Amino acid sequence: MAVNSREIFNTMLDNDIVISYIGPFDGQILSLLASNIEDSLWDDQHRGKTFFKIFIELSQNIYLYSKEKGNGIDKSAGVGLMLIKEYDDHFSFITGNMVDKKDYELLSEKCKTISSKNKEELREYKRFMRGQPRTEFGGGNIGLIQVSILSGYPIDYKFVNVDDDTYFYVLCVRIDK
Repeated sequence: MAVNSREIFNTMLDNDIVISYIGPFDGQILSLLASNIEDSLWDDQHRGKTFFKIFIELSQNIYLYSKEKGNGIDKSAGVGLMLIKEYDDHFSFITGNMVDKKDYELLSEKCKTISSKNKEELREYKRFMRGQPRTEFGGGNIGLIQVSILSGYPIDYKFVNVDDDTYFYVLCVRIDK
């Protein structure tokens, strides 16, 4: 079956996809995407910075947890996908990547905890997590907490079982215009 690039382009336009990317989330790509996001999606500088911060946190999530790794300059960079879909009153920021079973267990518990808390509870939880030991990835384990605080909405997530050791992890964040 031949894929017509014009059909793909029209499908994306028809579905209000403003940015899409599939591949390694390395420094070069992130810099290019970040610049585009910060400069082009928002007239309001404050909202643009919030969106940018969310982009960075979600990108780091893919970089760190993706089971698939890039084959370019940064071979440790996680591979995943990112879509930004525009609605009348908000954007949906959607990421997806493969994760190992051990990361599925960690991430699913983390997402469940984060999505069950209100903004004040999230701030308290973030303070608590800052006092915890660093993860094996070097992070403070607060990125997804920060995403939920910044967006003002619970994170929406799903794990699709691929096989005994692999899950596809989808994360969606709403950002009001």
